[in-house]
Amino acid sequence: ARLAPNVHVVAGDMEFTGPQSAAFPETTVVTVGEFRIGVIHGHQLTPWGDHMALGMMRRKLGCDILISGHTHKNEVVEQEGFFHINPGSITGAYSATNPGVTPSFVLLAVQGSKVVCYVYELVNGEVDVSKTEFSKTLAEDGEVLLR
Repeated sequence: ARLAPNVHVVAGDMEFTGPQSAAFPETTVVTVGEFRIGVIHGHQLTPWGDHMALGMMRRKLGCDILISGHTHKNEVVEQEGFFHINPGSITGAYSATNPGVTPSFVLLAVQGSKVVCYVYELVNGEVDVSKTEFSKTLAEDGEVLLR
């Protein structure tokens, strides 16, 4: 289901039961610029937040960047030449796996083959912003590389 042309939603682990529970897919893949970006809540993978498990899902979805959540802990991690991004929890909602949740969200600025990933965190009442940049290139053998 789409809420708006540029809003993509996947089902989480606390969705309603009944007819509305099927309103959103388990995963989705969107193309932005030259990147295929996969989105999954993350409760489907074990262990939660494990980068080997995330890598398997990223390969299954055929994406360059995998965005997942569930742990409420933000992180931007390079894995096998691709990126796993967890935006965390914008409200700082409690998590059984991470009781000290820092409110956070991620903004991706994509231009063609370049991505700038901004992570916003609320730390001691102040907004802290960090950024990670990476580009998509092709190796001589045709393999896609993110750097």
